[in-house]
Amino acid sequence: MSTQVTATVVNGMFKPDHDLQLAEHARVRLTIEPIEEWSSEKARAAWESLKARLRERPIHGGGVRYTRDELHERC
Repeated sequence: MSTQVTATVVNGMFKPDHDLQLAEHARVRLTIEPIEEWSSEKARAAWESLKARLRERPIHGGGVRYTRDELHERC
């Protein structure tokens, strides 16, 4: 049986994100791969890419556009 699990290192020990269905003292083989963290530059580049995409192909709701007075109608 092969399972892939994500975990967090806490005080030098791996803490799985979910419970594992393994017997107590079961021997397992671990392959450690750090999960890439998003840097602020990478996040900014993703945001700029999304804004450029929306400028090229805007999303139109197709609904009625109300005026300010219609939105703030006073009875």
